[in-house]
Amino acid sequence: MKKQSMKKGKGAKTLPNPYLKKLGARVKSLRVKKGYSSGEKFALDHGFSRVQYGRWETGKNLTFLSIVEMIEAFDITVKEFFSEGFD
Repeated sequence: MKKQSMKKGKGAKTLPNPYLKKLGARVKSLRVKKGYSSGEKFALDHGFSRVQYGRWETGKNLTFLSIVEMIEAFDITVKEFFSEGFD
């Protein structure tokens, strides 16, 4: 997928990839489904940095390893993780 730019030329800002927004929404929905109203509490209970977990929920770019660690914390498979919210 090609990056979208708000303006052309030097210093152009790149818009976030829409899949990152979907990724963040999926992470949040799984946290809520697990019974956590607070991302901070989920992060602390699963050994994640609160700041890093907050980035995941807001759709910041993640490494594949981070995604796998998060999926393991939700106790689901990679296939289950990507089965909703990415169409």
